[in-house]
Amino acid sequence: MFDGPSTRKLVEVRNLRMYFPIYTGLLRKHTGDVKAVDGVNFDIFEGETLGLVGESGCGKSTCGRAVLRLHEPTGGSVQLEGQELGWGNIVARDIARRAERVATIGFFVGAALIVGLLAMTGPALWALLMSQWLLFPVALAALVGALWAAYAISRSMYRAAASRKAGVSPEDFAPSERALRALRPTMQMVFQDPQASLNPRMTVAAIIGEPLSEHTRMSKSERDARIYELLDAVGLNRDFANRYPHEFSGGQRQRIGIARALALNPKFIVCDEPIAALDVSIQAQVVNLLEDLQEKMGLTYLFISHDLSMVRHIADRVAVMYLGKVAELAPRDALFSDPLHPYTKALLSAVPEPDPALHDVAERVILQGDVPSPSNPPKGCNFCTRCPAVMDVCRIEDPEMKEVRPGRFVACHLHT
Repeated sequence: MFDGPSTRKLVEVRNLRMYFPIYTGLLRKHTGDVKAVDGVNFDIFEGETLGLVGESGCGKSTCGRAVLRLHEPTGGSVQLEGQELGWGNIVARDIARRAERVATIGFFVGAALIVGLLAMTGPALWALLMSQWLLFPVALAALVGALWAAYAISRSMYRAAASRKAGVSPEDFAPSERALRALRPTMQMVFQDPQASLNPRMTVAAIIGEPLSEHTRMSKSERDARIYELLDAVGLNRDFANRYPHEFSGGQRQRIGIARALALNPKFIVCDEPIAALDVSIQAQVVNLLEDLQEKMGLTYLFISHDLSMVRHIADRVAVMYLGKVAELAPRDALFSDPLHPYTKALLSAVPEPDPALHDVAERVILQGDVPSPSNPPKGCNFCTRCPAVMDVCRIEDPEMKEVRPGRFVACHLHT
């Protein structure tokens, strides 16, 4: 058994941005960006559950995917146990992209030089290769090696020179694909739709065992034992191992997805609306399972949901997103009892009150207008077009996220 949340930061997110470019016209000109995630900051402590809530389209799921580098972030920093997962700054990302273009040029220059050399010595070289046929694979390997060396040397030389000029440190660059792959076992994801996230042509044993085959050197007997152990952990019968996803209910399929996420003993799991596609009668079972697994294995969750009642049940702290930005971040009880941001108040007022006496006296906040487009957000505060307490400064200046009380952060001019 593990204790509650610690004070050690497991995940640190700073100024995370995820923009999707808009291209128009025959020449595919870049005319704008859809700012799905725009400058998000938060920490997740070891062993805690951070709830991420907001209306549909606010960027919750995109934020979770960007944290895990399932989407390549446009900018910002994401650290897992101090290890950078994304780009330390946008300058480093631009240098890396230009280095790839320079390396491609170096590759073709090297190829042109080799072609010229072959043209000059072609007949003599061909005669030598035909007379000494064992030299042919050696020559081919040397050719491939020379082209790869031209590519790698061009990239590293440009990257080193540009980094020194811009004052960018090696820590600002995102990890290589190999380094990121080595970090994958420590961070996993439970997807929203269990039907879509499970391969219908694979058995349950193959689905759960796939990460074990990719990231470990277990023998078949060890892998089978681990699969049965995971089925027991999520409350599924071992006889289900040779069945296919279509033979299960929605709740059972989600349990299979959870077992797959647990296969490599991760420390951090992003739960992307794991109960949204399930019947109400099954939702509580899945949430209770996640809580039990967290207590037994010391897991850390980013729990993304629009179901505020479930978030109130499982989360230790809650972050409220609106139009790609975090509007408020606070401990669960403080946020639900005394919300500070006008959007948080409106969001909580929409939660149905089961007690008829309280329902009749509850204050309902009705927001006017529609959510602005993330490709053309309003100037100043993103919420200024719908806020019932809007001021002139809200339409001019974007509020910064500030700690207004111990552990309570809000981005609103009413509290600055």
